Amino acid sequence: MHLIRCLLGFLTLFFTVSYAHAEGFQYEEGTHYTVLEVPVKTRNPDIVEVTEYFSYGCPHCYRFDPLIQQWKTGLPENVEFNRTPAIWRVTGYELYARTYYTALALGVLEKVHTPLFNAIHGERRRLLDLESMTGFMAEHGVDPVEFVKTYTDSFGVKAQYQQAIARQRIYRSGGVPALIVNGKYRIEASMVGNSNVGMLQVASFLIEKERQLLNAGAPSAAE
Repeated sequence: MHLIRCLLGFLTLFFTVSYAHAEGFQYEEGTHYTVLEVPVKTRNPDIVEVTEYFSYGCPHCYRFDPLIQQWKTGLPENVEFNRTPAIWRVTGYELYARTYYTALALGVLEKVHTPLFNAIHGERRRLLDLESMTGFMAEHGVDPVEFVKTYTDSFGVKAQYQQAIARQRIYRSGGVPALIVNGKYRIEASMVGNSNVGMLQVASFLIEKERQLLNAGAPSAAE
């Protein structure tokens, strides 16, 4: 049943996003997306960057994940997808953010990303402290000593964590998941009738807008 729901979701995503492009629908600033007051500097001025602002502790992000995983596979070559974890004073969020950057540093993020979502929301496991998270990582082949050492001592993990805090102050998002397009625009589900597919439609619209500016030689948020 879960597989059928996922397949239906992917089909819905494909047809609705394609339809919006075919119709040339124009989304409106202030209604379907917000322009950030201060642009976030992107990593590469020659590409369009799309950032998912999320948390492993968020059930909406859990439901959004299969759709965005499928959507990102169809992005053009000059569009880069990445994520930024939310670091709020909500139980588990700080742990999950540091875990995200630790897994990234260890090169196991893609391996544990979906299983971690499933463990928290599908299996209802209470992964709320470093000990339980280390146990989960060990189950998925991550050396527990290396995980704890990287989590607690890595300068890179600490720096990325602090950078994520700085970015979220600029995002000023009312919730997660949210999408940030090229460091300029924020899209939240509440702007599109709480529709996950709607968020991706607006993101596709803004990506194309930014790609046209890029082709015309306009400066990006990285400059």
